[in-house]
Amino acid sequence: MFLSRLLRFLLPLLLPLVVSGRELQPIKIGAIFFENETDIARAFEAAVERVNSAADTTFRLLPLVRQLGENTASTALQRAACDMVDNGVTAIFGPSSKAKNDIVAVICNATGILHIQFDMAFEETVEEKENHQMTVNVYPSQLVLSKAYADIIQSLGWRKFTVVYNEEDVHAPTRLQDLLQLHDLHNDVVRVRKYKRDEDFRILWKSIKGERRIVLDCEPDKLVDLLNASIPFDLTGEFNQLFLTNLEVHNSNWEDLRDNVSFAVNVTAARLLLTTETSDASYLQDTVTDDTSMEQPPDTLLTNLIDDAVSVFVMAIRNMSRSYMWPIEMPSTSCASTQFENSGTEGFGEEFENSQTRSFGEVLVSTMKKISGVNNTDFRTSDLQFDEDGLRFSFNIEVYEPILNYGMLIWNSRGHITLLHVDEGVSKKIVYRIATRIGEPYFMIDEEAAAANATGNKRYKGYAVDLIEALANEMKFEYLFVPVVDNAYGKYNKDTKQWNGIIGELINNDAHMGICDLTVTQARKTVVDFTVPFMQLGISILAYNIPQEQKHVLAFLDPFAVEVWLYVMTAILIISFMFVFVARVAKAEWENPHPCDREPDALENQWHIANTFWLTMASVMCAGSDILPKSPSMRTLTGFWWVFAIIVSNSYTANLAAFLTNSQMQGTISDIKSLASQTSTKFGTMEGGSTYTFFSESNETTYRLAFNIMNGDDPSAYTKSNEEGVERVKKMEGKYMFLMETTSLEYNIAQNSSLRMVGEKFGEKHYAIAVPYGAEYRSMLSVGILRLSERGELFKIKNNWWKPNENQTTDSKESTGETPDMNFEEVRGIFYTLGIGLFIAYLVGVIEFLIHTQKVAADEKLSFKKAFIKEVKFVLCIWNNKKPISCTPTASLGSMVSVKTPKLTPKNTPEESMEELQDLQNMTGANTSSRKKENSAYSHGGNNIASSNVTENVSNV
Repeated sequence: MFLSRLLRFLLPLLLPLVVSGRELQPIKIGAIFFENETDIARAFEAAVERVNSAADTTFRLLPLVRQLGENTASTALQRAACDMVDNGVTAIFGPSSKAKNDIVAVICNATGILHIQFDMAFEETVEEKENHQMTVNVYPSQLVLSKAYADIIQSLGWRKFTVVYNEEDVHAPTRLQDLLQLHDLHNDVVRVRKYKRDEDFRILWKSIKGERRIVLDCEPDKLVDLLNASIPFDLTGEFNQLFLTNLEVHNSNWEDLRDNVSFAVNVTAARLLLTTETSDASYLQDTVTDDTSMEQPPDTLLTNLIDDAVSVFVMAIRNMSRSYMWPIEMPSTSCASTQFENSGTEGFGEEFENSQTRSFGEVLVSTMKKISGVNNTDFRTSDLQFDEDGLRFSFNIEVYEPILNYGMLIWNSRGHITLLHVDEGVSKKIVYRIATRIGEPYFMIDEEAAAANATGNKRYKGYAVDLIEALANEMKFEYLFVPVVDNAYGKYNKDTKQWNGIIGELINNDAHMGICDLTVTQARKTVVDFTVPFMQLGISILAYNIPQEQKHVLAFLDPFAVEVWLYVMTAILIISFMFVFVARVAKAEWENPHPCDREPDALENQWHIANTFWLTMASVMCAGSDILPKSPSMRTLTGFWWVFAIIVSNSYTANLAAFLTNSQMQGTISDIKSLASQTSTKFGTMEGGSTYTFFSESNETTYRLAFNIMNGDDPSAYTKSNEEGVERVKKMEGKYMFLMETTSLEYNIAQNSSLRMVGEKFGEKHYAIAVPYGAEYRSMLSVGILRLSERGELFKIKNNWWKPNENQTTDSKESTGETPDMNFEEVRGIFYTLGIGLFIAYLVGVIEFLIHTQKVAADEKLSFKKAFIKEVKFVLCIWNNKKPISCTPTASLGSMVSVKTPKLTPKNTPEESMEELQDLQNMTGANTSSRKKENSAYSHGGNNIASSNVTENVSNV
């Protein structure tokens, strides 16, 4: 330890003896500090010692330091500067910004001496630049800093924020110029508040209560007091964000806030990026001597900048030494000249004097401006370059978390933003709040878990729950689901100028993420950010379904219910027997079986059971028949039966066609164009959703027509949710169709076979996770989603919820979409018609039968009762289809054909006898003719016997 200190003490003395036999050229430099700037003065002296201790140095810096009181007048500054000039200094460092004027810069400009500043300064006007041509400043330019802050705010994604700065800081408006210009353009988005160091800070925070993002420009010594005053106004909560612009806030007393549980705000700050080689605390360790006054200076912004000021000066001297003869004789000048005239090039050496027309100071300034400090590790504050006015425009800004002191991103003078990797152990542990809404199958309450009194995320299930769980396992973060109160996705209210639902939660910073079937739209992207999509979809039409099923063998009987078929078969059987009885009653239905025989003995009736069954079945089957009724009663009965048959036949045919095929309406609507072109089927969508927005904002003719039709419907075609729309489709059974996103549509179809999708999808959309605008973890979530997609995890998660429920069955034909059977209530009118026909037919038949019975009674001289009983007995003998000509069915054939011949008495004269014979012949012929007309069946039987008897009697006469 003693030898190390001895070596450091003797090194400056022995160095001239080992430098290539050259003598170290002394170079005088001056520095002006105020009395309370001892840290900066120590850093300056340490930097000079570091340069002088370098093994390859060819010169030795001889510092001339002056320390003045903080309230020193300009005359004292002038006197100190002129004293340094008279002592032959090459450059003057300082003073800091505490100086109230620029007298030192003016003196250096007049005497040709380099002036180096290391603290912020006013932006110069054109007139001031004429007096500051010899001045360079290693402190970042205020205008470039302003641009840096604007770029950083943009990279953070802040579009609405409040700028707070000290009203007494004259540099603040310039340093925040770009942000304040945004306020001038959008004062409702960017607000500005000012404060004073000695005022009550609670007044300031009360005026911006509720603001979530704040840009704060505050001195380090007042920062903690200012932030503590904001805690009661809900400005330091978990979802608040604070950006500190002062480059030295890392030296504030953050310990007081680190342990404060109420101070949960997300703080980011800016500082100059230090190079890795020089950011170590031991950077100046080797240059410190045993003198207690030369103890290690603190690592502050100004100590680093004064070190860089010395470094850039030394680099300029070295560059000049390579270009000109060495040693260089420094010019001598003095403030004694009334006009501060330069001493020209006297003493610069012969070669330099012949090639240079400018003063030594001007050449030195020009050389410094040409030095490129990009990626140069010789400077503590990384990149260092000057513009033509001597202002530093090249530097790097590190955005970091000041409480835990870890870097987040780096800004460079080209406007590029580079994100830094943050170790999990360094960053703050955050439990991410995830806003969502209840809706199948994305997010649902698990009834079993709720019944078991489960808490937290265990109470929920669904696609979104599984997706977030997979992302959390992939990216290693904790989360908590928070369903929104209004169960809305997010819609902008033009009256209140507020967003509701999930989007509103994110805008108000009440949630870190938002997930459900949340569609990425342009309106939402203006207020929140989205990750890469986790699901691609479109819009399609949900309709009521009639599924095509394999019919059974007896499917042709399905159009009628079983009871209807029983009624029809019973009707055919009864009508067949009724035809037989009516035909037997009707006289006209009895015909001569042998038309060639004009004198039949009996008549025949064609309406027996076989024939009547044939007629009734043929009528029902719409087939022809070779037997037709003749009597009025039979024709009446047959006519009404035909009416019944044709209605039954046509009803069966129509219902069979509807039963075996899909409905006609389902075939005509195939896409949104055909849906919008018809009027019989209503359609709608969920009001306020992304599908509603798609139709309302579309300029395509078909979509605009569909939107106008939906708006004009009464009752409204819109629903409050997708669930309501699905129920409406099922309830109206084909009279209403619902426009919804294909993912939700596919899920409902999988769960309910009575629904189907009509047409192809249109209007491509995407589902993604929404995050607050500019959230730094958005890229992390996007990477996680891509990884899950590449491994097929997203497909598996979706398949778990979109596959059909195998245990689900339909309760009725209505749920399967099958056409219902026709029951008796629907066809009873046919049977009523048939019954009326039967009544009329039998009424006519009864009347005809009574008239015929009366005639038979008169002809046979019987009483009406006996004749009626005799006719009824014959009618009941349904097995006998032959009826004798005589009305008496029991009479013998001889009695039916015999004719009673009158006897001729002897008392009759011949003339009388001839007249009687003529009358007998006439009567016999009339009876014979009548018998032949009535029934030709007896032309070869008893009729011949009767004729021979008559002839014999005539011959006898």
